[in-house]
Amino acid sequence: MLGVTVIETANAEGEALAIAICLRETVETPGKTAALMTPDRVLACRVVAALERWKVEVDDSGGDALADTKAGTFARLVAEAAVGGLEPATLLALLKHPLLRLDAEAFAHARAIAALERAVLRGPRPHRGSSGLIHALATFRQTRHELHPRDPRNFVLPADLDAAEHLAERFAQALAPLESLGHGSQSLFALAQAHAKTIEKLAGSGKAVAAYAGTDGRQLQRAFEIIAESPSSQTLELSAGDYPEVFRQLASGRAERSAETGSPRVRIFGLLEARLQNVDRLVLGGLNEGIWPPDTRSDPWLSRPMRLELGLNLPELRVGLSAHDFAQGLGAPEVILSRAAKQAGAPTVRSRFVQRLAAVAGEDRWKAALARGTRYADYARALDHPAAVSPAPRPQPVPPPEARPSQLSVTDIENWLRDPYTIYAKHVLRLFPLDIIDTPPGTADRGTFIHEAIGEFTKTFADALPTDVARELKALGEKHFAPLKDYEEARAFWWTRFVRIAEWIAGWERERRADMSKIFAEISGKHPIPLGKTEFVLTARADRIEQRSDGSFAILDYKTGQPPTDAQVRSGLAPQLTLEAAVLRNGGFAGIPAGASVSEIGYVQLKGGDPPGEPKSIKISDGTPDSIADSALRKLTVIAQKFIVEGEPYRSLVHPMWKKQYGDYDHLARVKEWAASGGESEAEW
Repeated sequence: MLGVTVIETANAEGEALAIAICLRETVETPGKTAALMTPDRVLACRVVAALERWKVEVDDSGGDALADTKAGTFARLVAEAAVGGLEPATLLALLKHPLLRLDAEAFAHARAIAALERAVLRGPRPHRGSSGLIHALATFRQTRHELHPRDPRNFVLPADLDAAEHLAERFAQALAPLESLGHGSQSLFALAQAHAKTIEKLAGSGKAVAAYAGTDGRQLQRAFEIIAESPSSQTLELSAGDYPEVFRQLASGRAERSAETGSPRVRIFGLLEARLQNVDRLVLGGLNEGIWPPDTRSDPWLSRPMRLELGLNLPELRVGLSAHDFAQGLGAPEVILSRAAKQAGAPTVRSRFVQRLAAVAGEDRWKAALARGTRYADYARALDHPAAVSPAPRPQPVPPPEARPSQLSVTDIENWLRDPYTIYAKHVLRLFPLDIIDTPPGTADRGTFIHEAIGEFTKTFADALPTDVARELKALGEKHFAPLKDYEEARAFWWTRFVRIAEWIAGWERERRADMSKIFAEISGKHPIPLGKTEFVLTARADRIEQRSDGSFAILDYKTGQPPTDAQVRSGLAPQLTLEAAVLRNGGFAGIPAGASVSEIGYVQLKGGDPPGEPKSIKISDGTPDSIADSALRKLTVIAQKFIVEGEPYRSLVHPMWKKQYGDYDHLARVKEWAASGGESEAEW
């Protein structure tokens, strides 16, 4: 037992890492060889993956099925992308695969692919197929001028967009053999031939096809040859939609060993291969019942006497052979036995071979073998465990004065109050969140369409209402809801709600305009705040400002979601309306003189449900809209003085109790780390 070491870990992941450490240790001695011997292919794959962190070359005799190789993955992605209508996630996986060439070097199209992803693949899905992809790029080029200035898509360079359009055209040409088959039934032979032609065009570079290089490439070629040589492939009809799964099943068959491996000193053997090999250190892994030895299963069709009469082996033969392999493995100069106490969360039973070996060795010698294995288990646990964990502190970036924003909108002021780090990330670092890949139109899109339709209606009919308000508003809605024509479910759901909103607004407009002399829609304004030698500019864009018959003004904001509460507005934590009122009172909106009085501020909630709309005026118990507007402006002046002149840090989440959801920049501020440790005390404003 002096040359035997026993490793027992808590789970399979720990066992694989401990074995990898044993094999890695062997490489440190020049000329010394080591191997893992196991019938468990899952364990073998885990060990190979663990050894990759040290770039240890491994010769795995088990090989890989075509479906698990680089070439097989590329072929599968080609089939899934073409048949699936270029679903964005699959399309990006294919475009970013290292075997994609399109008559160029590897990764030569990186900038074009990045432009394509940002321009049309993030957000709502384009039309199906390569024609839909080309159409989406053309539409983006035509409508790019309508994007918000801070939309991340604005940062796509024209040259990269040209390259993306060229890439999309060449990609469509390469995908044509498989796309042209349509969605009807085809023979397996025709589908496989079209698949092979598409792969050759996508992975071709000159006369070479990258997907056919190496062992896995030859596997892929052979797979297509087997399909072509099979008589049944000519007669077997299947839907094009089923072909990717059929190909995956065909590619998941016999595994082949890579021929590119040099002369590694670390190897992985199955039980049969290990009988013919000699190494200096041998690890016998997966020593649990059911794996080593394997389970004996009774034949449901043939009894034991029937198997004997037919000359077939009994199920127990595999148990005897595995016992022979275990005993032969113990003859290596240095032997390491390993097992995991749990597999997939379930307790395991130690192999009967190990139990017998422990009984024969005696308690003292067995404990010594376990003690020697503890070293490797400890290494495995400590490998990814830091000596000390120091939680990240709440970030407090202090950019120089010239980098700090000197102009913010009233909607950004709320972030300044609640989460200054958002202002730092957005306006100092100029980082803008990207849309998620393949997302359907969301609530933000719905709000934009409704705002644009109502805003255009109010501008068009500012002087007098049309005879049929609802009809005119629906006509404008058709125009602004046009981008939803490709998303029938979203349009069907939102359009019916917009129709109810339009009918509600018809009556509400008549009531509002009875006491109104003038109306301003989608009007922009600004107010400079002097701060010594510099100034801060507050900007605003009001949805609706009404001048009443008595000369006072009302400021209304349309909300398709949940508006802030009266308490949030009065306290200043939702300062949009109060600051818009302050801009108005200081003459910041064109056509409205300074010193004007605001008699009402409020929201118009538009959900399209029951009721479709609801006006919600802000109730002010201890003042007037003018007084809280002046108070909000004074508070903003103090905050601007702190940040712009005094150099206040941009802390994260100074008012976390008001956060409604996970913010766009909370991951950059590492909120979950410092918040779990208590962070620091909340700032007072």
